[in-house]
Amino acid sequence: MPKFAANISWLFTELPFVERFARAREAGFTGVECLFPYDVPLAELCDAQRQSGLPVVLINAPPGDWARGARGLAAQPDCDEAFIDAILLAREYASALGCRQVHVMAGHRVISLSEQQQYQLLIQRLRQAANLLAEKNISVLIEPLNKEDMPGYFVNSFPLAEKIIHDVGCDNIGLQFDIYHCQKLHGNIITNIQRYLPITRHYQVASSPGRNEPGSGELNDDWIFSQIDNMNYHGWVGCEYQPLTPPGADIHWLAPYK
Repeated sequence: MPKFAANISWLFTELPFVERFARAREAGFTGVECLFPYDVPLAELCDAQRQSGLPVVLINAPPGDWARGARGLAAQPDCDEAFIDAILLAREYASALGCRQVHVMAGHRVISLSEQQQYQLLIQRLRQAANLLAEKNISVLIEPLNKEDMPGYFVNSFPLAEKIIHDVGCDNIGLQFDIYHCQKLHGNIITNIQRYLPITRHYQVASSPGRNEPGSGELNDDWIFSQIDNMNYHGWVGCEYQPLTPPGADIHWLAPYK
């Protein structure tokens, strides 16, 4: 049966961040993930995690100045020091939380570089990240993002992500397969799950087209979960969606998996 992790940057946002760990447990999730936990003191996060008993299965590395449009540093020029600092901070948080996966975002296409120059910069940076995170037994994940939700993002297809992982060539880099983004980019969800299973380290789910809870959109999410289970995937499925249900309501789609 799939293991579902609540993305507490998206879910339970009516609560202070550290209180969302306990709420995730009450809702029936068996793990948590989040985007950028760095505004919360690490000791407070660790205490909330310990009290909840839920593992933290994924965090994102700092992406740069999100408010000013930054969407990652790995493929951005003139930020070598900032990139290393971001990876080291992510490593500190992940290690303390017992988290073994860090999503490293690439950022947007930069027109001052050729595509090949920017690609080679990304490969170099991801190798640096993989080597630094390997020291704490942590893996790097990359995620293709669709062009509607994230216009101009450099890693904008699953074949490109596959090539990047191959060219980086480190054992601790893999694919963060977001079912919502895959549906927007390519469709053919089960075919693509099968194709990319060898490099997939983590799944995320939201319904398409609205990016809401499973079962509320055009895909048969329960069937997709059963197929992932039949493929002997033993990792996590992160639930990164905008809930339609009101705060405090039961999460009905999760009930069969408790």
